Amino acid sequence: MDSKTAVRALGALAQQSRLRVFRTLVRHGSTGLHAGELASLLDLPSSTLSFHLRDLTEAGLVAATREGRSIRYALRPDTWTDLLWFLGEDCCQGRPALCASPAARIAARLQPVPDAAHRALVLFLCSHNSARSQMAESILRHAAPDRYDVRSAGLRPATVHPLTLRVLQEKGLPTNGLHSKDLGELLGKMSFDHAFVVCPTAEADCAHLPQLARDQQAWPFPDPAAVPGARPKLAAFRAVRDALTERITGWLASTPAPRKSRSRRASA
Repeated sequence: MDSKTAVRALGALAQQSRLRVFRTLVRHGSTGLHAGELASLLDLPSSTLSFHLRDLTEAGLVAATREGRSIRYALRPDTWTDLLWFLGEDCCQGRPALCASPAARIAARLQPVPDAAHRALVLFLCSHNSARSQMAESILRHAAPDRYDVRSAGLRPATVHPLTLRVLQEKGLPTNGLHSKDLGELLGKMSFDHAFVVCPTAEADCAHLPQLARDQQAWPFPDPAAVPGARPKLAAFRAVRDALTERITGWLASTPAPRKSRSRRASA
C-alpha cells in the first residue's frame, strides 16, 4: 500500500458515523449486510448512509455487490490488512514496541494465569440492552457477586427503559451503574466464560458474529417493551424479570464454581 492509498483509507474512517458504519460491517465479515439492514441497525437516514458507504467504497475499505434490487456491502479484508501492515510494518519499521500484533494481544488474553480471586466473566446480550439483558445483569450480580463478573451489551444499544429500573427496584435489585453498552466495545477486548443471548433477534444476528464465549447459550425471552398499553407493559416487564430470576437461579444451582484461574482480559 502506498501513502496516497493509506491517507484515503484513513480519511474515510476519520468521521464518527462513518467509523460506526465500518465497525458494524467488520462484525459481519465477508457476509456483509444489505443497505436496508445497515440503515435499520444504525438508525441512519438512507441518504446519510449512502454518503458514508460511498466514501468507504471509494477508499477501498468496503465492497458493494448488487443482489437484485438491493446492494450488499461487506468489508474488504485485503485493503484493511494492507492498511494495518502499512501502519505497523512499514511506518514502525518492525519495532515491536510500536507495532505489537493485535492477534498476539488477543491470544494473550486467552491464556490462563493464576488468580485466586477469579470471578468468571459473564455476558448477557440482547438487541438494545435496554430491558432483558439489563435485568439479567442486575439479577446475577445480586445473586452471586463473589462468583461472577457480569456485563451486558446490545447490538443496537438504546436508553435503559424506565420500567427496567422500576421492576428491578421493586425486588431490591441493584440498578446503580446500569447503562446501555455497545457489543462493539467488548468484542476482541474481553474473553467471556459464559454468554447468554436473551432475545430472539440478537440470537439471529449472532450467526454473523464470532463466538462470544466458550459457553454460549440462547435464552430467548419476549420483549416486554413491545407490549402495548401501560398496565400490560408493566406486567410484561415483571414477568420477564421473574422468568430471568428463575432461569438464573437454576443455572447457578447447576453450574460449578469457577476454577482458580482466569483468562487475561482488558481492564473494564
